[in-house]
Amino acid sequence: MKEDNSVFQSSKLNLVDVQTLGDITIAQVKYDTKVIPDIISLHKAFELGYVIVKELPSERVNNIELENTSSKFVFILDGDILKGAKQNRVVNTSVLVAPKSKIILPVSCVEEGRWRFNSERFRPSDEVAHKSIRYSKLKTISELRVQNNVSFSADQGDVWRNVSMCSAKLDIDSPTESHSDSFEYFKDEFEDLTKEFSLDANANGLFVFIGGRLSGCEIFNSKELLEDYFGKIIKSAAMDGKMKNKNSVNELEKPVETKIIIKKAMQEFQKCIENATVSQGLGVGQETRLNNDDKSYYSLVHENEIIHQTIITAD
Repeated sequence: MKEDNSVFQSSKLNLVDVQTLGDITIAQVKYDTKVIPDIISLHKAFELGYVIVKELPSERVNNIELENTSSKFVFILDGDILKGAKQNRVVNTSVLVAPKSKIILPVSCVEEGRWRFNSERFRPSDEVAHKSIRYSKLKTISELRVQNNVSFSADQGDVWRNVSMCSAKLDIDSPTESHSDSFEYFKDEFEDLTKEFSLDANANGLFVFIGGRLSGCEIFNSKELLEDYFGKIIKSAAMDGKMKNKNSVNELEKPVETKIIIKKAMQEFQKCIENATVSQGLGVGQETRLNNDDKSYYSLVHENEIIHQTIITAD
């Protein structure tokens, strides 16, 4: 791969805040990257009426159409859930959508039991899919890159299995087998927990720990993007924590030095950098992907600046 000195560099990262509540620890970080103006989140774009998202005329399960009618760049997070139309979908990859453009957005179904319109267009949600769904998609697409396959298709069967696994572990019975029903069932509890965590004014990223173990990381181009996704990420972490506690998947470990674990996760990428693949992103920008043992790494760069970086662990 062509070396990118901006991707997953521990020297560019500073830990600015650590907060713990129960089994969940949120470590907020400042990653050194220049803010690119005029980038807004998908949620903000919906709020401002800047995007139109709908089924394709052929009504394909794994592709939908998104039109950005604004002069802004629209950032979409892999794991963003879109509700409505013929069934709820989860976005397969992070995307930076250019101003005044249309794209075919690769998605996976997270509502297996419905294939009928309940609205003409898609609407935003306050949810980011559970990490098992995101890890599966990231791993599959990264493996395709190694095979020189530029598809952004995930394994739909695997996504459905993870949706069902989440419902089963949480004892949720969804009439349409919708992943969103698991969030809805615990809505008040998750929202109350989210309010217990405060956003640091200097942060543009965070690392999530469940039971003392690294669960994942999200780093954005700006603190504004982090702010828009902050609550969603914590809700997803809350779901993960509840699943692990309920089923005793992992025993709690002793308190950990978050700084050491964060640095180690970044260094693991650098040690395996030659195995990473670099390719054009779905919208604008260049993406880097790497599967390494129990972690999947992804980075999207535009104009030599980080737009999004994520690390998701397997369990």
